[in-house]
Amino acid sequence: MTSPHPFNGIADRAESAIDHVARSRSRTAVAYVAATVLGGLGALVVVVVQVLSGRAAMLDVLLWLAMAVMLFGAAAHRWWLGGRNEERSRRIAASIRPEQVAAAMRGSSGEIDAVRRLRVAHPGLGLRDAYELYQHHSRELR
Repeated sequence: MTSPHPFNGIADRAESAIDHVARSRSRTAVAYVAATVLGGLGALVVVVVQVLSGRAAMLDVLLWLAMAVMLFGAAAHRWWLGGRNEERSRRIAASIRPEQVAAAMRGSSGEIDAVRRLRVAHPGLGLRDAYELYQHHSRELR
């Protein structure tokens, strides 16, 4: 007997993969990648215009091509590898105990110093996650 929906399993897996990508990339990351790609395309347009004009110096063409390659590389790096550090920082933040945050707060002269101490004590901890840990712990003390 055939199922009325033979591809439900495949569709569900594809939908979950799309949801994962949508959750893993913030709007700012998408905007950054889009702007960087547009900058790379703009650099390529400049190269094409210079080459077609016939007055292009080799150095100008090479500089604009290098700019395009760097912009495309930055966009690709952010798109495929940008979330890796954020995930690592969240894992580190989840492993930090409240006593460790309290020790960083006791030994610091203020908010900025406490966040700095947390980041030094836990390499890989992002600034945002360290600040959120500090805020959460300071709210619990009130």
